[in-house]
Amino acid sequence: MEMITKEEIGRRVKKIREQQHLTLKNVEAKAGISATHISEIERGKTSPTIGALIRIADALGKDPAYFIEDQELKDVSFIALEDREKKKLERAAGEIEVLTNSIPSGKINSHLITLSPGSVDEIEMHAHDADEAVLVLSGEVMFRVEEKEYTLSEGDSIYYVASQEHGYANASESEEAKMIWFASGRGVD
Repeated sequence: MEMITKEEIGRRVKKIREQQHLTLKNVEAKAGISATHISEIERGKTSPTIGALIRIADALGKDPAYFIEDQELKDVSFIALEDREKKKLERAAGEIEVLTNSIPSGKINSHLITLSPGSVDEIEMHAHDADEAVLVLSGEVMFRVEEKEYTLSEGDSIYYVASQEHGYANASESEEAKMIWFASGRGVD
């Protein structure tokens, strides 16, 4: 992950302030921070303290994370069907498509997973920090969470804390399975 520069933080503050047609004095009045200091932040001459950034973000109606995310994120994630990219899954046979990109302070990501026909003996177990939920759209999917197994069919769902050892595979050796995967983290794991 890249470290965001004070210049980039300042650029984002200025951009949002100008989009809202606010003067430095307007933000000063709302945030309780001098217009001179806000100007120095916008020009990248100084870094805001965490407290100052929170007050400026509140004054601009933004989550503070917007100003410090390593990539500037859009407030709304929209991906048209024809723009979805398919990638190979890392821990199971099949493909994954991103359904939502991250947004500032985003807590949820979603993906469409297509599992190739396979064997439930090949489930790769793993654990990481996130909450995950899955809705099976078609086929059957075998989930293992810790030592317990769950067979999900079309319309079934599962929700678990991903710090538990878990994994999944297509339960059919002849038909593909599709599921929508939701996670509270930023990346697919």
